[in-house]
Amino acid sequence: MKLQYVPMAHWPPLAWLARCPHGGDSVAVYHGPGVETTDDWFCEAVWDGAFADGDFDRTDLVFGSGARLRSGVVTFVSAGSTVDRLQSLAADDSLWVSNSLPCLLAAVDGAVDPAYPRYFADFASIRLGLARYRRALATSAGSVRLTYFGNLVWDGTRLRDQPKPSPARDLSSFARYRGFLESSLQRLATNLAATDRRRPYALLGTISSGYDSPTVAALARDAGLEDAITFDRSTRGEPDSGAAIAAALGIRLSVVPHDAWRVTALPEIPFVASDAKGEDVYFKGAEAALAGRVLLTGFHGDLVWGRGFTPRGFDIVRGDQSGLSLSEYRLGVGFLHCPVPFLGVRQIAETQRISRSREMTPWDVDAGYSRPICRRILETAGVPREAFGMRKQTASVLFFERGDFLSPPSLADFHSWLERHMPGAGEAAPGLWQAPARAAGRLLDEAARLSPHRLRLLQSLGTRIGARGRREPLFRYLFPWALERARQRYGSLPEPRARPEPRPPVGIVDG
Repeated sequence: MKLQYVPMAHWPPLAWLARCPHGGDSVAVYHGPGVETTDDWFCEAVWDGAFADGDFDRTDLVFGSGARLRSGVVTFVSAGSTVDRLQSLAADDSLWVSNSLPCLLAAVDGAVDPAYPRYFADFASIRLGLARYRRALATSAGSVRLTYFGNLVWDGTRLRDQPKPSPARDLSSFARYRGFLESSLQRLATNLAATDRRRPYALLGTISSGYDSPTVAALARDAGLEDAITFDRSTRGEPDSGAAIAAALGIRLSVVPHDAWRVTALPEIPFVASDAKGEDVYFKGAEAALAGRVLLTGFHGDLVWGRGFTPRGFDIVRGDQSGLSLSEYRLGVGFLHCPVPFLGVRQIAETQRISRSREMTPWDVDAGYSRPICRRILETAGVPREAFGMRKQTASVLFFERGDFLSPPSLADFHSWLERHMPGAGEAAPGLWQAPARAAGRLLDEAARLSPHRLRLLQSLGTRIGARGRREPLFRYLFPWALERARQRYGSLPEPRARPEPRPPVGIVDG
């Protein structure tokens, strides 16, 4: 078995697609200009080992993707998180694997059904954990298999699952857990800056006024983090800048307007094409700072570093899908995404025990919004107690709400697409229940604002009821539209030099 590379200069820099002919002795790898390639492996990834060794298939601390050839077998490696994934499809005489869904469908000329109403729910199912998410996406070219936090092994005849390594780390105390996080970040930093890379990376942090991203920044300082971005306000329009935190940590900070993404051309497409939701589109406004970076975020910190979650064994259950919609966008900009709470994530039961332990009591300041691990890390780093974690906020953009629907150029393009694919759908009217729901949500929300710490549950209820009233009926069609438009960036593949003789269909098997 060997890897044969086909550079695709016009592709998103970090996109790749592998064609595995049934019974063949080679794998054709089409790739953008930012993918690192060697005789035995390729990647757009960072991991906790020496870059030159290419052992990203032998660790769970890997962010990005790639493939490793060993002893005639190719192992495709997904990220050690659930904010990126692999896509695979058996079609004709080949098995196809890619880090991009639009790329894969462009190669096999596949499309999704625009009338199917549950794309958002299907992609959101990854929140339920690796044992319960929707693993397949139906397309005109066949069923696309989605792989999160797991590897795929190709032996020339079939593709099978391979679990990531699962070392038992000693996370029995705060000191040991913090030491693990810091040493892991230092190893990742060495890897991403390796001179063996054709394109070395640099770290970029994110700092809000909350808990998770500031904690990541504090941990990464000793690993070389010097720069970070912050968004000036939250989804609600309230101040959310981490400027005071960055100053205390000695990190250079770029403040990005939350709505800066709206002035760009068709900004929503790669985000919605990733997960049928697109909530991370606000990162588009920071695009100039992202290229060539490993972006450190705090996604999943709510459960890993909170204190109210009951883990389900070693499964990776999330509170939301934030971060996932960056997966296609980052390939085009050329950055890697490292959500730091995923380091050692399968031992979440131990981080929960740390958060609830007696030694953490001095940093457990508010049972309603308390993350003792984060507070201890930040306060011991010199960040004032009142500078962070005072109120839970989010920067997510919710396209399923009428007020946050598409930017004007995108809306025009979307309506044109609807006329071609779903005539009459654009005339959908809101349900009769939506206006009362909006009013009830506003009343509950305003009541909760009078005493935000005591009435947080009431505020949450008001937010949910109000959101129901603001539902955008055309939201269900966004994913097919965005996916079709995202496909266009890839074009067609070069004609193969020779096609193998027809063979039985390629199999994808579990286990």
